[in-house]
Amino acid sequence: MHSRWFALCPWSGNKKSTDIGSSVYTKRHMLNDSPPPTESAFALRNALKQSQVQLAHDRLFERLGQKLFMHGWSEDLLQWLLDELCMQFGAAHGLISQQHAGALKILAQRGKTFPVGARVPMLGALGQWLKEPIHFEVHAQFVPSLWTLQANTSPAMHCYHLPIACQQRAVGLLGLITGNPLSPSNLQLLHSVCGLLGFALQGHSQTATAIDDSYLQKLTPREREVFALLPSGASNAALAQKLGISPGTVKIHIERILSKLDLNDRTQAAVKAVEAGFKSDGL
Repeated sequence: MHSRWFALCPWSGNKKSTDIGSSVYTKRHMLNDSPPPTESAFALRNALKQSQVQLAHDRLFERLGQKLFMHGWSEDLLQWLLDELCMQFGAAHGLISQQHAGALKILAQRGKTFPVGARVPMLGALGQWLKEPIHFEVHAQFVPSLWTLQANTSPAMHCYHLPIACQQRAVGLLGLITGNPLSPSNLQLLHSVCGLLGFALQGHSQTATAIDDSYLQKLTPREREVFALLPSGASNAALAQKLGISPGTVKIHIERILSKLDLNDRTQAAVKAVEAGFKSDGL
């Protein structure tokens, strides 16, 4: 009786209990119901990373609010904010600028851009980006007039330029250059920061002393670029390298600037450019 029962049993004979557990539990349950351990670990690491990023964003706004509450807006606060953004997003170069009298005045900077107080003419792409009404978007084009580094020197360079505006009216520009692309959540944070900056800087734009730059209308766009760089004291060769033209063309532009503005030499032209607010300390 017992021997007949064992003969009919499918798992009788030399089968071990470990084999039974493997065939019955592992094959029927684990493969169907449990995700692979590697996928589970990846999901956990990704969720932790996202949580840390969100926490860093929250801390940034918390600290910004505290500083505003205690001290209000200042140049030191703008520099702190730019340094925090560059650190969070891995940006080696950055700037916060304010639009005034047809130029962008650098209020805070980091890396290879012009010093604080320098003015960059709003020509070409800059003029298009800050043309009113301002669009709520990010621009990825590299603009040589904003930075003192060459685009072909960095193999992995991602440019982000966000207009600073209030009620779709130009107030300034935030620029970052990173080694890795920014995520949508990071860009959303930058848009929020630009909204705060636009509201805060609007009053400064309205109260700033007006500069009579009507004579600049006599100059062509390229002549304005040369004129804006004259206070740096750079040679024609250095100016040519910066603007991507030949030294002979730079010389011709300077001669035309002197003629149109009724000036005797490039020293007077440099002084005139400083009076207009262009204070380039270097290329």
